[in-house]
Amino acid sequence: MTLVDPVNIRLQQQPPLPLSSSGEEYDIWDMVVVSGRRLLLTGWEHNSVLLVDSQEGGVLSTVSVPCGPWGMCMVHAACAAVALPVDKGVQYVHVNGDTLTLGKVVPVGGDVRGVNVLGSRLVVTYLGPAAVEVVTQEGKRLHRFDNKSAGRELFKQPWYVAVSGDRVFVSDWSTNTITMLSDQLQLLATFSQPDLLNKPNGIISLNDDQLLVCGMLSNNIVLLQPSSGRMSAILEEKDGVESPQALAFCHHSRTLYIVPGYSTTSIKRYRLK
Repeated sequence: MTLVDPVNIRLQQQPPLPLSSSGEEYDIWDMVVVSGRRLLLTGWEHNSVLLVDSQEGGVLSTVSVPCGPWGMCMVHAACAAVALPVDKGVQYVHVNGDTLTLGKVVPVGGDVRGVNVLGSRLVVTYLGPAAVEVVTQEGKRLHRFDNKSAGRELFKQPWYVAVSGDRVFVSDWSTNTITMLSDQLQLLATFSQPDLLNKPNGIISLNDDQLLVCGMLSNNIVLLQPSSGRMSAILEEKDGVESPQALAFCHHSRTLYIVPGYSTTSIKRYRLK
């Protein structure tokens, strides 16, 4: 996808996407695009993973997982990796058309929160102690970065992780920072602008040099350009953004999906013009 100009960007708000016809509320902590017609979501309070129709709304399929799930990513077109904090593991979930089935659970080295794909490996974030690790898809540890590695308290609550090329980006809710690491978890840079991006949550890679980050207390979606360190708010409270927790972008339909950091009955949608 070509670079987005933060000055001239136009995002047109679409009708919200209902999660159920009954108005049932869900506590969603992360979300990924499975295809042009499906979204996969982690339902913390219900200990579940949900498959949702991204055009009409409604839950197509759901599976129960051992504990409240947090971050997630697509490992390939038909399989997702889901973080299980309490169980200190990664649950694989298979997508078969409109049906979800559980795969194996792989143990990892801590209270895992964020998970993403890094080549043929996974990169995960932990709380207690705060750290980032690169592991194999079977959970074998390859690289680790923590506050001891940094020589300072860089992380407190590293909740979400994004991957762009061979770089890893971690959003830390407590320190108001985005940390950029190499694929071997060497520190490259940190970005922070608390007056603009306050309590960063979900983070996704839009293209090679642009990321989108949820500002939970700043009530905005911020565009970050790592090459320059520039941050720009592309959606704000006046645009209907309130306490954003997680987001996903469908390149095919050029649609941005946003869920709030509290129980909700629907997902916000914006079309990139």
